[in-house]
Amino acid sequence: KIVVDDASHLSKHMVTSVFYWFPRIEPGGLMVVEDIQPIEDANLFRTQFLPQIMNDLHFCGDPKEPNDAPCFPTLQPLLASIHCEMHICIFERNDKPAYEASLVVPEGALDLTTCKALSDSFGSRYG
Repeated sequence: KIVVDDASHLSKHMVTSVFYWFPRIEPGGLMVVEDIQPIEDANLFRTQFLPQIMNDLHFCGDPKEPNDAPCFPTLQPLLASIHCEMHICIFERNDKPAYEASLVVPEGALDLTTCKALSDSFGSRYG
């Protein structure tokens, strides 16, 4: 029920780990990603990926907007909570069943300007 990512500390690898493991974690399980501190190798995870997935945590959608979608539609339905402190983030799974997802990391995972929901939330600053 717990996955700990203590790997390369490269943003691309950290994001790949989240997209690979999070769908596979049992309901109520946790994923811990450590060493997200502001070092050059991890910066994009902290400054580009985290804002997108945190936006998804609170994403409600607008039925009047046909193009309204979460940043990460494969992860968003599985999120229960995200807790970040200093050098660590804990992603909690909700009660939806775990599944063997194909590993697809969206091109914009490390570029928050590609997420329409986020750019709509903050206006032209990000998009």
